[in-house]
Amino acid sequence: MTGHHESTGLDPALSSDSVRRVTQYQTAGVNARLKVFALLEAQGVPASEADNLVAGAVAGAQCQVVELGGMAPASRGSLFADGWDDGVAAMSEALVGIAEREWSAARRPVGRGR
Repeated sequence: MTGHHESTGLDPALSSDSVRRVTQYQTAGVNARLKVFALLEAQGVPASEADNLVAGAVAGAQCQVVELGGMAPASRGSLFADGWDDGVAAMSEALVGIAEREWSAARRPVGRGR
C-alpha cells in the first residue's frame, strides 16, 4: 500500500459539509419562495400573476446560466471544458423545466378543468 488510496476517496468532512450546505440552500429557497408568494398575496397580486413573476425570474436565471457555456477556464483542458458545457446545458434545461411548470401553473384555471 502506497497511501495513494487515501487521496482518491471523498473526505467525509467535505461530503458532510456539502450535504449540509445543499440542505441549507434548499431550505432557504423554499422559505424565500413562500415569502415571495405571501408578500405578493398580501399586496393583492393574484396567484397566477405571482406564478408568472416566479417563472420570469427563473427564465432570467436560465439566461445567465446559458451565458456560461464556453466559459470554462482554458487552463483546465478540453475534457474539463466538455464537462463544463454539459453542466451548463443540464442546468439550463432544468431551469427551463422549472419556468415551464410555473408558467403552466399560472395558466391553470382555479377550480376548473380544461
